[in-house]
Amino acid sequence: MSTTFYHPGPEQPTPEQRLLLFDAEMWESFIEQCARQLQAEGKYIHVHRLGGAGDKGRDVCGYLQELPKESTWDLYQGKYYGGTLSPSAFAPDIAKFLWYIFSEEYTRPSNYFVCALKVGPLLLDYTLNPDRFKAWILEEWKQKSGNFVTFKKELTPEFESFIQDFPFEVFKVMPSAELLEIHSRSKRHWEMFGVLPARLPDPVMPETPDTSEHQFIKSLVEVYQEIDQIDLSFLADIPKKYQKHFKAQRMLFYSAEGLNRFSRDKLPGAFDDLKNQVEVGIGNSLSYPHANGLARLKDVLDTANGLQVTANPLSVRLQAGDLGGTCHHLANQGRIKWVDEDE
Repeated sequence: MSTTFYHPGPEQPTPEQRLLLFDAEMWESFIEQCARQLQAEGKYIHVHRLGGAGDKGRDVCGYLQELPKESTWDLYQGKYYGGTLSPSAFAPDIAKFLWYIFSEEYTRPSNYFVCALKVGPLLLDYTLNPDRFKAWILEEWKQKSGNFVTFKKELTPEFESFIQDFPFEVFKVMPSAELLEIHSRSKRHWEMFGVLPARLPDPVMPETPDTSEHQFIKSLVEVYQEIDQIDLSFLADIPKKYQKHFKAQRMLFYSAEGLNRFSRDKLPGAFDDLKNQVEVGIGNSLSYPHANGLARLKDVLDTANGLQVTANPLSVRLQAGDLGGTCHHLANQGRIKWVDEDE
């Protein structure tokens, strides 16, 4: 018997490679999403994207308080070039920024982050040596007579004095790797880069069932009641022979709850879609006549564990117990039952 081999196709581009496919608009959107992730983490109380005509040299701003007093906000300036960003290419942005602060159009930020795909070594060196950076921009201003092509303004004595006193330490380079690390923590990372972060540990299962487990536990209790023809008014009354089984089902539920929380934080809606897929996948096993609810439960969990759900992006973060636990989440919503209602 011959074995047929096929090519699996090319590897998917990494986030770093995808950045090379961006345009200026996508790059600025990416920076905004990074700032909004920092807002979600409590760094900023609000974020504004201003890039475009009339932005006065501000692409994305993150504010630490409602009224942006001096050094209470950060400015993210996005510069997207095919090559490296040089000081001369960045000079108009610096000139515009300094002028608008001098004119009191807005306050001085705590940080001015230069966000470029590739920052040239000379510009990086300038940001690491504020005094040299200041001397360079002043010399550029004089040599160009204030004409930076996209921004023109005369260097008056008062303005020059302002620049001399300005703390150039605010200028910092924000590498694309650092932006990607911030973005990897956001809900938009999958949408933009097709990459999911690592999954955190599942929530610890409490000894005493939580109220959020009520419906699926009720369905399990009905299974035990049916088998032994008894009335279980309290969980403590569950016969000893079923206690390990009961605990195992709760563990499955909390395994899937870990996936649910991961989805909520990183890929909203994906867990709901997974539940829909599992509900369809177990449909035949669930509806097939069974001797009792326990037999149906076992059959359905076996079917669920064998499902292929590769169409859902959460498939790359599935752990043992997730698909079976998803069945209990469906039961918790009243979408499936183990015991026939007419029995």
